[in-house]
Amino acid sequence: MTRLAALLLGAALASTAAAAEPAPPPYLSELLAAARARHLADALAWRRLVHYRAKLLGGVEAAADGPGFYLAPGGKTDPAAELEATLTGFFAPAAPAAPPAPATPPARQHPQCQFPARLAWLSGELGIDRSRLPAPACPRLDEFRARVQARSVTLVFSSYYLNNPASAFGHTFLRLNKTAAPEAAKHFQLLDFGVDYAATVDTGNVLLYAVKGLTGLFHGNWNHYPYFYKVREYADYESRDLWEYDLALTPAETELLVAHLWELGSTWFDYYYLTENCSQGVLGALEAAAPRLELLRHLGLIVLPADTVKALFENPGLVRAVHFRPSIRTQFLARAGALSSRERGALRALIGSPAAPTPGLAPPEEARALDAALDWVDFVHAKELLDARVTPAADVKQRLMARRSTVPVQSQELVIPLAASQQPQLGHGSLRMGVAGGASSRAGPLAVYDFRLALHDLADPPTGYPALAQIEFLPVRVRYEPRHDALHLERALVVDVFSLSDFSRFDPHVTWRAGFGADTIRDAGCPGCLAGVAQLGGGLAQSFLGDAVTAYALTDAELAAAPDLRGLDGRAARLALGPSAGLRLRAGERASLLGEAGWRYLPWAAPRSTFDLRLTGRLHLRRTSLWLEIARRPIETEALLGVSLFL
Repeated sequence: MTRLAALLLGAALASTAAAAEPAPPPYLSELLAAARARHLADALAWRRLVHYRAKLLGGVEAAADGPGFYLAPGGKTDPAAELEATLTGFFAPAAPAAPPAPATPPARQHPQCQFPARLAWLSGELGIDRSRLPAPACPRLDEFRARVQARSVTLVFSSYYLNNPASAFGHTFLRLNKTAAPEAAKHFQLLDFGVDYAATVDTGNVLLYAVKGLTGLFHGNWNHYPYFYKVREYADYESRDLWEYDLALTPAETELLVAHLWELGSTWFDYYYLTENCSQGVLGALEAAAPRLELLRHLGLIVLPADTVKALFENPGLVRAVHFRPSIRTQFLARAGALSSRERGALRALIGSPAAPTPGLAPPEEARALDAALDWVDFVHAKELLDARVTPAADVKQRLMARRSTVPVQSQELVIPLAASQQPQLGHGSLRMGVAGGASSRAGPLAVYDFRLALHDLADPPTGYPALAQIEFLPVRVRYEPRHDALHLERALVVDVFSLSDFSRFDPHVTWRAGFGADTIRDAGCPGCLAGVAQLGGGLAQSFLGDAVTAYALTDAELAAAPDLRGLDGRAARLALGPSAGLRLRAGERASLLGEAGWRYLPWAAPRSTFDLRLTGRLHLRRTSLWLEIARRPIETEALLGVSLFL
């Protein structure tokens, strides 16, 4: 009896609450009914505007994690509720006009101001009569549109930069162009706006940086800047070449993209370096603005910026043109490379002192040397020159410019052609799988299975990748020995990076490498043991005949640990120190030969030293490579012949 009374009381309260809630305006009811009848919540365009994705166990979930992106309480997982809440929100009373206030949380804006892309799409689908909606003032949105004035869109890929872990795989962002044909107004491109999606980093600790980036603990935010700022950051500060891809979006798609970027700026996403990153964000925004495009489905398990570019070309006709914007380093090297030996000698003198004499040079020769010296100052002291204070670099540049003004010769225009073989979209697939068979002097016949999640090593096909850089994520090798019917995990590195720098007086960067994971020990310290390893090395490299021949020498340090290892005073860990040297030969785009020899001193361990000799040859045939690998170590010599496929 008591339960019945409670139910009746609850029903009465619910009825009273419903009666107190004002009925929706008739026009809103009409729009809601039309949206339900047409099942707009299931439309691909709506799903992409709110960034819904299918979940493994059914249903959908939107990617945005900032609560202000949803108007319905369950909008993150309920597309229909979010659509109806959005329509209802458009009918909210318009607040009095307020001046632009950047500090105001975007969620407090009127829904028409916060979600202009949703309003535009729903208006098109339902034929919404805007005159029958409240007319709120949207000063911040109006200011944003007036500032960017977008008439076309370019996707920009900034090339690999191994000296910055966050940019080791490259980066992608958008440029909103003020002209419909940016290639015809290239001198004004720096006045356009760049829009990027990136992690908001809140720590300088390298370990925390890696952990938070891999586990989505950074917020990913959308930001927009004048394009010259992005060029200064990437091309000048970080010596990264920029590849610009003009996109064939319609004016309506361009307008919708701008509106949607504004919407995205009102929220944040959990940022994962390897999956939900800049590439995934940029392609998702493009798909929302142009549902005819299929971009995200061309990405793999690991989302790499270079894959973003390849996804563009999977949509025929989307890329109208490709442009190359060389970094200040590339510009300097090109200008210095064109100098004669006498002019290069003058350049060395001018770098040492802007007042250095350059006897015997004709005015055109002196002009070329001075122009190169000015580029060198910009390249080496890019960050310092931006400082408003008077610095030694600024003083050097000022003195060089003053001297250059006394040479009445016009500077030659520096033309760096777009190198077809370096275009990122032409690079091999980052995932690599391979099998091989061979023999070992200790184990007899053997077979191996190779797998790499990403990205590129020094013996891979060079097209589309930096000539002197290797970065591999999760290279794995499994080994089977039929004589012992034994299957072993031979190698599984988390990351393996090798940055070769062609050392010169003008570009004195060192060569370095690092890696950690698990590898098999092939000496008497623990023959055949899988050990945890961390490696670090540094040295010098020199290239000849372009990049056809590269030689390097390093000093390496390695820490290894395994339960059965006879390491430091009998402990299960050992330190290894010693030199290594290598040589890489390349025959165009089709073949490469890589050899390396290393010796290691093992203090307080048994044995006291070890060594490793390796020779790898590869022949590249489209997406396939045939390879031969020979290795000599203290306990065995082995040879493998295999084939790899790039996906």
